[in-house]
Amino acid sequence: MIVPEESKPDLAPRPEVKPAKSPKHDARRDEKPDPRLAELESGLNAEKAKADDYLRRLQYLQADFENYRKRVEKEVGDSRRFGNERLLSELLVVNDELELALQRSKEAEQDSVLIEGVDMVHKRLQGLLSKEGVKKIESVGSKFTPDLHEAALAIESDQEEGTVIEEIRIGYLLNGKVLRPSIVKVAEKHATGESRANEGESE
Repeated sequence: MIVPEESKPDLAPRPEVKPAKSPKHDARRDEKPDPRLAELESGLNAEKAKADDYLRRLQYLQADFENYRKRVEKEVGDSRRFGNERLLSELLVVNDELELALQRSKEAEQDSVLIEGVDMVHKRLQGLLSKEGVKKIESVGSKFTPDLHEAALAIESDQEEGTVIEEIRIGYLLNGKVLRPSIVKVAEKHATGESRANEGESE
């Protein structure tokens, strides 16, 4: 017997329907914070603050040490450069005497051998002074400077007032520091007729 199409059973697979899962309960939500964890975090922050403080102090100490090192190096350098200042000052006096002896010997036309001997000693002494850092102060024609010059006389001159016009004693520097100031004559303005008359009246 032929079964009508409408009455044939539906043999196609049907999708499996799974029962809905009930939401799981999160037990972690019910957990209370561990007080030991908060204590550890607090301790960690405190140690970090201490470490920062120690680092800052170390940096300050390092800076202080660097300044101290530079200061010591400068003092040692100054000691080497200026430690023999007294001896060099005394040698300048000897140098002055040799220069004066040479000048007078030449003026008196003394024995040339003697003059050459004195001149040789003088040149050796000047070489020693130069090697130690001693240098002449160039004064004549320059402006009077209290740090470098001592004014012995003020002379009326056509040059600008305050100009060094003559050197009585040569001054010297030791590595840029005044070892001995120059003694000089300084230019001053000519007195006008009126000022001279006033000076005469005052006398």
